[in-house]
Formats: sequence, structure tokens, C-alpha cells
Amino acid sequence: MTQNESAIEQINLGFNDQEDRLLLRVGLVDKSEVAVWVTRRVCKLIWSSLQTASSALLPTASQFAAPTISTPDGKNQAIESFLQESNVQKKVESLDFKSEYIADRQARSPEPMLAVQCLVVTIANLPPQLELQCVNGQSVKMALTNELVHALTSMMQLATREAGWDLLMTVDVKQVNIISATQTLH
Repeated sequence: MTQNESAIEQINLGFNDQEDRLLLRVGLVDKSEVAVWVTRRVCKLIWSSLQTASSALLPTASQFAAPTISTPDGKNQAIESFLQESNVQKKVESLDFKSEYIADRQARSPEPMLAVQCLVVTIANLPPQLELQCVNGQSVKMALTNELVHALTSMMQLATREAGWDLLMTVDVKQVNIISATQTLH
């Protein structure tokens, strides 16, 4: 199997005081780098897009309806889903957030590009892609995996905290309404 020259090897996201922006640097296995400035507005879009994409990436056991689970196929699907979740969790736990970013990479553009839009693009059976559209007309596309979503969201939380941005970046929590009923003892 040949290694894709545009496969991601490292990612770095940090706040730049002078620009009041985040600088996303994506180090590729061919020792090149794509650098993108991310403003507060685009950061919010990325966060929202990643939250939506993460819920669609891996089916969970809760997505299987109760009648389906009672069938042998439903049980197999639930077991397969659990195994997938377990494998993703192991990969996420093995992510390296401590190593220094390799800075001596060949830049693919003379200056960092400025992201102005963020989209998640899904085509047929391919994994979703995070697409950052830039001012110069170019786009930076990254195939989203659970590991990449976890890494980006973790780095975004740290970088926005350092920036002092009050973006309220929380994980979407579904609201559950509980209807209370009064019971009478006889």
C-alpha cells in the first residue's frame, strides 16, 4: 500500500496575538504544510460543523430501535457498533498531544491562507470532509475521522481559551423532557 502524500501527519492550532486569529497548520507526510488563518466567526462554524459531523461518523447502539435489537441481526449490529466505538476510543486515547509540531516543513503557499467559510461535504459512501474555503479561492479539505474530530475539537478548546474568546464551545446535549406525575397511595 502506498502512502498518500497528502495524508495528515500532524496538526497544530494556536492563537496569534498580533493577528487575533488562530493559525491552523496541517503537516502532511510528504513534509509539506498547509497553513490557514481562522477567525472567531470561522472558528464557530468549524466547531458547529465538527459537532454535527461527529454524530454522523459512528453509529452508536442507541441508534438501534428496541424492536430491531430483539432480532439476531439487530444484536449483531449493536455488537458491531460497540466494537467500532471501542476501537475509536482506543485510537483517540493514543493521540499524541505532547510532541512538538515539526516546524521545518515546506509551505504549500507563501503565506497562510485566510478561511472565510467552513462546510462539511458528504459524497456517497465516502467519509465526510471538512472544507475550509479561503479568500484566495482555494480550499483545504480534510477527510473527517473520529480521531481527527476529537483532535481538532480538543485543540480548538485550548486555543480559544488562550485567545480569551467566549465562544461557549460546548458539546451539544440533547434535551430530555421529563413529565412528572403525581401518584396517590391507596
